[in-house]
Amino acid sequence: MRTKTLLLTAALAAAGAASAMAQNVYSVNAVGYANVPMVSGFNLVANPFSVANEQLDAVLSNPPDQTIVYRFVGGTFLPPYTYYTQLPGWDPIDANSSLPLGEGAFLYAPSAFTATFVGEVAQGSPIHNAFPAGFSIKGSKVPQQATASALGLNNPPDQSIIYQFSPAGQTYLPPSTFYSALPGWDTDDPNGPVIRIGEGFWLNAPTAGDWTRTFSVN
Repeated sequence: MRTKTLLLTAALAAAGAASAMAQNVYSVNAVGYANVPMVSGFNLVANPFSVANEQLDAVLSNPPDQTIVYRFVGGTFLPPYTYYTQLPGWDPIDANSSLPLGEGAFLYAPSAFTATFVGEVAQGSPIHNAFPAGFSIKGSKVPQQATASALGLNNPPDQSIIYQFSPAGQTYLPPSTFYSALPGWDTDDPNGPVIRIGEGFWLNAPTAGDWTRTFSVN
């Protein structure tokens, strides 16, 4: 309970220094994989590929023993999901022990490791990623590092806020707010913060909306 409270409280704050996360991405046609490094401690991650099986056993196989995933659904954290090498697998296994495309989650790693995400590159016109009013943890449905606007998040509800988490500093970066009157994000680049491949982030939207993106590898 204390960990869940700390995570939710942290979502309402914004502070800290920036940190970059190195990664390698490989893709052939519409199928590919991404190596996303995880630090020892908390990471805010997202599954960047479309997969038939979104269960944690398939999306995040063989992490360090006692790695924990915290999903935030419907305005609250679900009970944690823990990986045990002796099982081997995630516990508990239920309808919510998954990491759907376009959704992010906190991952606590006892030791650093590289998570390898494998699947199909989402394509379409448009690709939908709905979000509710209030806080949610989102991630790009396209495995591409770019600004929020370039990734399609260029016209969210006025005064929507993005909170990014720095794994290296174990703290939050300054928030990025969208103002329709500008129009754009109140960052050095009005196209908004850069979202890395496999990165999850908090989105606090005044009203519900739909993050859409047109993308094709052809």
